[in-house]
Amino acid sequence: MNVNQAYQLMSYIVGKNIQQGYLSPEDFFQVINSAQSQYLDYLLGEYQQYQAGRPIAVVEVGEKEKIRNSIAPLIYNITLVPNPTTGIASYPSDYEAVDSMWNVYGFYNIRFVNQPRLASFHNSSIDLVAENPIYLLKHEGFQFYPTNIGLARMSYVRNPPSIVWGYVLDSNGVPVYDPTTSQQPVWAVTDMLNIISRALRMVGVNLSAGEVSQYSNEIRNVGQ
Repeated sequence: MNVNQAYQLMSYIVGKNIQQGYLSPEDFFQVINSAQSQYLDYLLGEYQQYQAGRPIAVVEVGEKEKIRNSIAPLIYNITLVPNPTTGIASYPSDYEAVDSMWNVYGFYNIRFVNQPRLASFHNSSIDLVAENPIYLLKHEGFQFYPTNIGLARMSYVRNPPSIVWGYVLDSNGVPVYDPTTSQQPVWAVTDMLNIISRALRMVGVNLSAGEVSQYSNEIRNVGQ
C-alpha cells in the first residue's frame, strides 16, 4: 500500500463516517505518523502491556516470527565504535531498540545487563567480562564492559521514517498527489491496515483493521 492509497482510504472512511468530514494532508501526516509509532511500540512489547507476576509483554518481538516479519524493514545493522576509555558508544540517530549485540571478532552475543546487576557481573571471578563482554543502556549511549572492547556489531530496530503525502495545488487550490515529494510507508499491507485503524481512532472513527480492509475493498469495487 503506497501513501496515496493510504490517504485516499482514510479520506474515504472519514467522509463516510463523519458528517462533513475532511482529512487534510496535514492532519493525515500527524495522525498516520503518530499511529505508526504507536504500532511499533505495540510490536516491540510496550511496557504498558507488562503484568505483575508475568514478566513478558502480550507481544514479544523476539518470540514471534510474524512480528519479526512486520518489523523486518526497520531492522538495520551497524558497527559501533565505543570510546576506548569510557566504553560508551552513542546511539544511532534513528535508534529505537536493540535486536541483538555481538562481538565484531566473533559471533557470540554481548549480553545486556541491568544497572543493579552490574557489580555482580563486573566483579565476577568466574564469568569474566574480559572474556564475555556485557553492555548497559545509559543516557549517553551503550556502556560496554570491558571498556576497551574495541568494536561491537549491533542489529537494531530503527524509528520508522515519516509517511508523507506530498502534493501540489491545482488551479482550484485543491491538493493533488505528488509522488516526487512523497515518502512511502515501509510496512506491509496488513500492518498498514492496523496503522490506519489506529490513525482513524485519533480522528474519531473507531474501526478494526478488518473493517478498514472492507472499506478498501469497497473503494476498489467503486473504481471498477
